[in-house]
Amino acid sequence: MNLELNEVNKLPVRTWSGSGLGVNDITIQDSIPDIKPYGKEPFLSGKSQCDDISIKRDAQKADFVPFINTGMGADAVNFIQNNKNSGISIRVPSGIRIKDPIYLEYKLDKENPTVVDLNHIIAEENSEVTVVMSYRSEEGCAVFHGGLTFLQAGKDAVINLVQIQLLSENALHLNNIGAFAEENGKINVAQGELGGYKAINGLCTDLKGNKSRIDINTIFFGDKNRSIDINYVVNHIGRQSQSDMAVNGALLDESSKVFRGTIDFKKGAAGQEGEYILLFSPNIKNVSAPLILCKEESVEGKHAANSGRIDDDKLFYMMSR
Repeated sequence: MNLELNEVNKLPVRTWSGSGLGVNDITIQDSIPDIKPYGKEPFLSGKSQCDDISIKRDAQKADFVPFINTGMGADAVNFIQNNKNSGISIRVPSGIRIKDPIYLEYKLDKENPTVVDLNHIIAEENSEVTVVMSYRSEEGCAVFHGGLTFLQAGKDAVINLVQIQLLSENALHLNNIGAFAEENGKINVAQGELGGYKAINGLCTDLKGNKSRIDINTIFFGDKNRSIDINYVVNHIGRQSQSDMAVNGALLDESSKVFRGTIDFKKGAAGQEGEYILLFSPNIKNVSAPLILCKEESVEGKHAANSGRIDDDKLFYMMSR
């Protein structure tokens, strides 16, 4: 099956030289296994029987009422909605705070080489939920994962999302998130991009409510010829909304990485982003585009990107132990 997606991970404001560097957006053209029903049960947590929350196996578009943008863009959204073969919808009622995480683990193999999961996580007013998603695959098996997750944090609600990607080097991985938070709502996203020959990750968040917040913490690892492409966009709409974006990783051999981090201040708000990378080879390709957009003066924004090789003395110290 041929996959083609256009204007993926699009930067909100185009740069003059970005096309040549792949900063403005990317086009995905690849061959993937035919998409068929996923024959395994990904849900691992006993919380499926919990009376306090609603969990549906087959997430439909109607489960998520407000339309929001995603980090990877419209083409990726349409592809996953039209080809989904798995996913869940989780709704936590007002006032319910679930302490134990809900776990979802996908294992791709020759019998199940594709996972296209559409997920909705909705935390109503003053509720809290933690969801952990894990993706793995058999070595030597060509597989494809395409995921789309919508997050809706109501007033005073908290959503904690952890996504761990440990696919083999024969895997193409697409991970797309669209989120928004209402007044004093908080979203915490932690991601590990540690596998696949190509890993493409996008996230867009609308901080609509006053004093809403998102924290993003990502680690990545690239070796051999692996390619990593990340696009995070945070729209500060509510006053006194806050964001914190931290991306850390390492690149080896002839791997490559593009990171776009955009903080868009619509109203009075505070946000910061930082990227820190260790480079272990002269043959890697590393592109960073930290971007701050601002429409008014009453904001506080910071951004930084640091990359370099590890100090020889520190490397000798670690290796000797």
